[in-house]
Amino acid sequence: MGQRKKLRDIVGAMKDRGSLVKASLSRKPAASATRATVLRATTHKSAAAPSERRVAAVLSLGLGSGITASACIRCLAGRLGRTRNAFVALKCLFALHSIMIHRSSRDENLCLYSLCFEGKGFLNLPKFNDDFDEEAMEYSSWVRWYAALLEQSLIASRALGYVLSSSSSSSSSSSCSQLTREYKREKMRAAASSDLMRELEVLVTSLEQVCDAPGSLHLQRNDLVYGVVRSVCQDYRMIRCEVFSRVEELGGDERLGSSSPRHLTRLLSALERVEDCREKLALLFVNKANADGLWDLIARTKTKMRGLMRDGGRSSTAVLGGGGAWLPWRDRFSANAFTAVW
Repeated sequence: MGQRKKLRDIVGAMKDRGSLVKASLSRKPAASATRATVLRATTHKSAAAPSERRVAAVLSLGLGSGITASACIRCLAGRLGRTRNAFVALKCLFALHSIMIHRSSRDENLCLYSLCFEGKGFLNLPKFNDDFDEEAMEYSSWVRWYAALLEQSLIASRALGYVLSSSSSSSSSSSCSQLTREYKREKMRAAASSDLMRELEVLVTSLEQVCDAPGSLHLQRNDLVYGVVRSVCQDYRMIRCEVFSRVEELGGDERLGSSSPRHLTRLLSALERVEDCREKLALLFVNKANADGLWDLIARTKTKMRGLMRDGGRSSTAVLGGGGAWLPWRDRFSANAFTAVW
């Protein structure tokens, strides 16, 4: 088996060299340079992750002008679509994710991503499988998970209206970013509960996708997989932050006091879906990024909601501290009451 792997690495190195020669013969210097940079950062060599120098070279393209970045992303996506090698695929996905993370603060309107991915499941890797050996098939499961996670990240970004990435909420961000976060909070306070609910459900789906990581966590000993999980952990913090802010807003007494039974049911379902992820997320990230109080907030919100939903809305009353009384037979709230009927 060791000889087979060595032979595979040799064949892969030959393919990489042949691709570089082909790229150098292009009559378009800019396209040739972009392709060569991508090839050097996504080699077939399975022993290690690409060097920081190679990743930085790809990032310099991905963070350039719209035309340059678009060409780089299309080149990565094209190599990803053609390869059947799990290590090449993981390196392409890692490079794409790095560009998404670092470019988010300057591409809030998603123009670049819409241009490159056209709103579709652009990676299209649910059936990716490198069947060279059992280990390659295990790495293939990481490729499928990582691709689905990046696609879901873009879906969530479109739903929120801005790129869902850790860099836009970094604690070391500038005062401009602080103003952006304050603007988001004010926008959330003014949003309709139905809109916040839709956003929360999309974010919960993103958490579930993170949670759906392969069971072969021992492969994190590989530098490449470790780097992938570390990058995903950064985005996981961002997703938790977005989930927390929406649960906090939707779980306020005023919002809950004016919610229909259908809305309460949807919210309770979303909260339970988040809690179902708790054990796997703790295992994947070794309890990192779990100190924000999300689990306590969910428990408190569920306790308040269960009080509202008890007995299907037919029992006695309890003071909510404002917001009107729900009239179950009319599915609305009275304007001059301060108690909720259940």
